[in-house]
Amino acid sequence: MKKQLFLRKGYVLVLLLAACALNLWAQGEKEEEKVIWVTSVQGGREPEENVLFENEVKRLSGVEVSMIKPPSSEYSTKLTAMLATGEPLDIVYIDSSLMVSLKDQDLFEPLTDRIEASKVLHDPSVIDPAEWERIRDKDGEIYGVFNKFEQGTLPIIRYDWLENLGLEAPTTLDEYYRVLKAFTFGDPDGNGEDDTYGLVVGYSLYDLSSLFGAYGLARGFVKDETGKLYSPYATEAAIPVYEFLARLYREGILEPNFITNKSSNFRDMFMTGKAGMTFYWAAWVGLFNQTIKAERPDSPFKARGITPPKGPDGTIMCRAGNDGLMAIPRVSKHKDAAFKVVEFWHTYDGNILSTLGIKDHDYTFENGTYELTEVGKAHAMDHGAPQPKSLAWVNPFGELEGFEEAAEIVRTYGKPQYVTAYDKQWEEISRAEAAKIILGKISPEEGIANMNKRFEQEGIF
Repeated sequence: MKKQLFLRKGYVLVLLLAACALNLWAQGEKEEEKVIWVTSVQGGREPEENVLFENEVKRLSGVEVSMIKPPSSEYSTKLTAMLATGEPLDIVYIDSSLMVSLKDQDLFEPLTDRIEASKVLHDPSVIDPAEWERIRDKDGEIYGVFNKFEQGTLPIIRYDWLENLGLEAPTTLDEYYRVLKAFTFGDPDGNGEDDTYGLVVGYSLYDLSSLFGAYGLARGFVKDETGKLYSPYATEAAIPVYEFLARLYREGILEPNFITNKSSNFRDMFMTGKAGMTFYWAAWVGLFNQTIKAERPDSPFKARGITPPKGPDGTIMCRAGNDGLMAIPRVSKHKDAAFKVVEFWHTYDGNILSTLGIKDHDYTFENGTYELTEVGKAHAMDHGAPQPKSLAWVNPFGELEGFEEAAEIVRTYGKPQYVTAYDKQWEEISRAEAAKIILGKISPEEGIANMNKRFEQEGIF
């Protein structure tokens, strides 16, 4: 009897152990089925919100994700290390410059066939087919899917000052000069004081691509017909632009701290009525208006993006932002599920998640109406893609004043910078020598020669 009881107990124990083992195996299997998503931009705005974001992705897409968000300051270093060690990642957010530097290591899955078979991504009403051609690799493959509309930079003007002075928006460099001079010396704000500049910028060449674009000169390095890199800003064709800027500085039209101004400095000067024009990102047209109207509802302040100046042959060009991409590493164990998340990101539900955020946390939706919570207002409708790439996207709250017009200008005339491994050197050298030219310390010819000499010393060409 005791022996039978012992056997029964042993049998029960075996069953319990087996059940536990099965449960642990099932949990492990479930954990392995999660899509591992490494990103620096998508997700909750606070670390503790990432779990809520993960749950929302699963609710809307049916895919369970686990997000890894290294600190932004360390992101590229940590992502590169994770890719190099072959960690089983499924989705990685990567900017186009890092993608170029890692591309030859064969780390990323070609997505061309999946994109072309996608009812979302291959729909021209969602993403312009020309956009895919722009990021197609020389081997014919596409290795990443856009994260958002990266906008671009363009001239932003105090339109109320134009109206005060009875002027039209400038269209050529000569007209730009006349308007900027009037903003400097014509008392555009009507306060009777000589306290304004025509133009305020920062970092020397930070966003002046609209001026160089009048002569068809692209920012950064490009390749000539033989495949050799060169800098359009370091060619004789750029001399008229440097002469234009040097004239603005010499005549007191260009705010003199353009070399040391950080973004916050020239933004503040533009918003506080110290300057009538700057060159900056399209989204800031709306943000400028929103900020001023929130602080001073009766202010006449009216920021508008305007078309860049056209050059002697009618060329118009500004800078489009470089792409942030979602890529799938070759080591991914869940490529189908990963692509489903990437595709979902460009659906309407994905657009809502990437902008408004998490339902019942950042916003509520009742009777067909969206309403931001206090948390959502603080998060400013940015959970990875404040401006979705989808052409079908319509913000239920509307866009900020002036943004849509500015965005259309960028879409029409924007050209992304060609990405190379030497972009940091280009920035440092070009800005330093351009500053000397604008300040009148050296001639444009000397500055251009210095740029090319320093590029050669860096081993770029």
